[in-house]
Amino acid sequence: MATFTYNAKDTKGAVVQGTMEADHSSAVVQRLQSMGYFPLDIVDTSPRQNWLTDLPIFKKRVSTNDLTTFTRQLSDLISAGVTLVRSLGVLEKQATQEALRQVIHDVRSDVERGDSLAKAFAQHPETFPPIYCAMVKAGETGGLLSEVLNRLADFGEAESELKAKIKSAMIYPMIMTGFGTIVFIVLMTYVIPKMTAIFDDIGKSLPAVTQFLVTFSNVFTHYFPFIIGGAVVGVFLFRRYMKMEQGRYRIHSGLLKVPVLGSLLVKREIARFSRTLGSLLHNGVNILPALEIVADVVGNAVLQREVKDMPEQVTQGSGVAKALDGSKTFPDVVISMMAVGEETGNLDEVLIKIADSYEKEVNRSIKTLTALIEPLIILIIAAFVGFIVMAILLPIFNIDLTEMGG
Repeated sequence: MATFTYNAKDTKGAVVQGTMEADHSSAVVQRLQSMGYFPLDIVDTSPRQNWLTDLPIFKKRVSTNDLTTFTRQLSDLISAGVTLVRSLGVLEKQATQEALRQVIHDVRSDVERGDSLAKAFAQHPETFPPIYCAMVKAGETGGLLSEVLNRLADFGEAESELKAKIKSAMIYPMIMTGFGTIVFIVLMTYVIPKMTAIFDDIGKSLPAVTQFLVTFSNVFTHYFPFIIGGAVVGVFLFRRYMKMEQGRYRIHSGLLKVPVLGSLLVKREIARFSRTLGSLLHNGVNILPALEIVADVVGNAVLQREVKDMPEQVTQGSGVAKALDGSKTFPDVVISMMAVGEETGNLDEVLIKIADSYEKEVNRSIKTLTALIEPLIILIIAAFVGFIVMAILLPIFNIDLTEMGG
């Protein structure tokens, strides 16, 4: 709650001053009027938070799992006949995450003031994405809020499950890559310099392979801070380039051409596009606003550009499938299935089936990609270590052979 300082007049015209805690200034006005006072001015005197807490890096966000749980529980309470305000109050009290508790508190306050649930959600775009607000608005309009919230929870669980599978599949390759990087740095900055001192004591000419390794180690060791700095600058410039529309488009276009990975990315985006659009249409959202929301949900810039062009063609009388005709990324089978769905009036159901099918394809592609990456990383690390061992042992073998010949 916030703290407000107020000036008001009583029934005799005398000015009354005081402080009051409330969620909003409007609540202070209502309370003063119920006490027989006429409010003159109300000022929020709550202590301000440190400016550091407003930075994105320090802001705590509501996790996807917590949001899904909140949505499911809100649906259950409403379907059980509990009023919306009371349901939000119950969930606020039992919320364990501080960020979620604060969001629910703000939403409940807005609903108490007369705002719709969708409008209250829209005040927190960092927690409730556009698809969330659009579906809730459609559910409130059609009197199916509980059902819509339940479907949103299903949608969130499906998204979370797919993301979890992708992350779990990439854990081993990332560990191996990190291990290989550490081994490379240790060898270049510690092991090779120690061996170089031994080679200098021997006084023999080194083989070309060993000389190359020693030179590379010297350069890497002496310029290591500059290499790290260059890597940091490179990452910064890359992120800046990715924020540019053309740069993001070129990078994403290149990723789609990578064998196996490109196919996986296309399938992932088609699954996301189909499930989002199908869920929106199933819950009564009109096709044009639904397509605008989907365009923001699609992560790949190439597919996103195609989706963003769809509303204009649909406005001109084309169907969804016709708007994707000639697409370079959407497979013909997907477009054909959507065309059948439009003809039969079951586009939403067809889109959900497409999403289910492509999510299974994504799971299979992840397994294939992981099966290719793991041995490839092992081979690269083995080849690198083998090269270093050979470069170190060659001078030793030469010394032995010379001594034997003498």
